[in-house]
Amino acid sequence: MMFVLLALIGYLIGSVPSGYISMRLFTGKDIRTLGTGNATVTAVMIHGGRRPGIAALLAEIAKGVVCIFIANALVGELWASLVILIAAIFGCSWSVWLKGGGGQGLTIGMVGLVLLNVVAVLIMAVFYLVPLATTKRHLLSNRIFRVSVPIVLGSWYASWEWALAGCLIVMPSFIKGWASGDDVVKTREADSVSHTGTGAS
Repeated sequence: MMFVLLALIGYLIGSVPSGYISMRLFTGKDIRTLGTGNATVTAVMIHGGRRPGIAALLAEIAKGVVCIFIANALVGELWASLVILIAAIFGCSWSVWLKGGGGQGLTIGMVGLVLLNVVAVLIMAVFYLVPLATTKRHLLSNRIFRVSVPIVLGSWYASWEWALAGCLIVMPSFIKGWASGDDVVKTREADSVSHTGTGAS
């Protein structure tokens, strides 16, 4: 029953569409009609600007913090933190309030993991920063980072359960990324077209 309760609480916390709300409040626009259609912090930052982006980021950070606080208050064990965190990520990605739309939940996931094991997250960050510095390819670096999450967690704790948790943490972002694309990449492609005049009528 506690497992189900934590999963339900996590989903409801994650499902609060902070990116959508922030974009609406600051710009009056629907983030789902822009870019990839995903209501991520990155998308809000790109299409709405700094203020709505920062507001959305702070809200996502708060979700991760609240999830870990609730798990510690109700149970006080690591498994509870992982359950509520993963549920929040899925809630963010497929929000009932946005009829199945939403973000990707990575911010919530990383905030939660920082509170559980900051060193492991720093190791994961290397898997993003090094490829980005050497290749300048955001999409490739992002995918390498996501793959590293279950590998680092499974290796750090020498546990297949932690590796599975890592897979569940990044699964929504992989699914939504493959289905709709990446906002950073699409924005760069659009900028390139506008600068070169390719496709202009």
